[in-house]
Amino acid sequence: MNRIQLNAEMLKKNIELLKCPICGESMRVAEMKSLICPYGHTFDIAKQGYVNLLARPVHTHYGKALFEARRNIIVHHGFFNPLIQKLTACIGEVAAASDQRIDLLDLGCGEGSHLAAICQKLVKDYSFHIMGSGVDIAKEGIQLASKHYPDQLWFVGDLAQPAFADHQFDFILNILSPSNYQVFDQLLKPGGRIIKVIPSGGYLKELRTSFYEEEKISYSNAEIKALFLNHFSNARTETVSYVARLNHEGVQDLLQMTPLAWTAAEEKREEWMKKKSAEISVDFDILIGNKSF
Repeated sequence: MNRIQLNAEMLKKNIELLKCPICGESMRVAEMKSLICPYGHTFDIAKQGYVNLLARPVHTHYGKALFEARRNIIVHHGFFNPLIQKLTACIGEVAAASDQRIDLLDLGCGEGSHLAAICQKLVKDYSFHIMGSGVDIAKEGIQLASKHYPDQLWFVGDLAQPAFADHQFDFILNILSPSNYQVFDQLLKPGGRIIKVIPSGGYLKELRTSFYEEEKISYSNAEIKALFLNHFSNARTETVSYVARLNHEGVQDLLQMTPLAWTAAEEKREEWMKKKSAEISVDFDILIGNKSF
């Protein structure tokens, strides 16, 4: 079977997760090449295996070069390894008592490396039966995800109106991405968890200090945390803080990946691009809330 057919089989086995993004009706796999709803709204499976569920094309500032740099940072430089380990533990500790399949959704998955790594570690460390699905509005990211990680389902879609059926997911990941709390509530199963990762004050502080004036050097996530607590009163916070050492290629990938560098003065960027290595602070808050009904 080719990649389209392989993914069609996987979609058939997980079709209950999906709904039509146009009318909200259920979907089915048609002729091993498309998703279709009862009203005839049709979405083809791309040759790479993903499905584009956007009603119309969307332009983003996130191109292929950014996502390739992000994948390098995650996979080849291990920049986020402690975060991935912590997220795996957060899921594993909650789900350890269950012998049921775990449905995990990454909303704003980028090129998919976080989700793929977490799924792999959950299988290895906990022997879970897990189905991972990733959605992002940037087609370039989903194309890379589908190319490198065939064990998960990948969709181009609107994070504010994702094409998933209600109450289908045990866990939702939202890593350094915008949030829609109504969507979280809608998609989570009763008792399901939302795990949101946000930068804390020390995140990439070396870049902030180098690139910007005093008013942009400091960063606070207090407003985001307060909004999360408004929606999930029983939420808890975990922290992950460490210093990552990057070689020359890693520094270049980081500058390509982070929006912090995009508006920096050219001479400052060039100065960093020439570095043979750098120690970079990584500082995250992990906000965990559970759906109580």
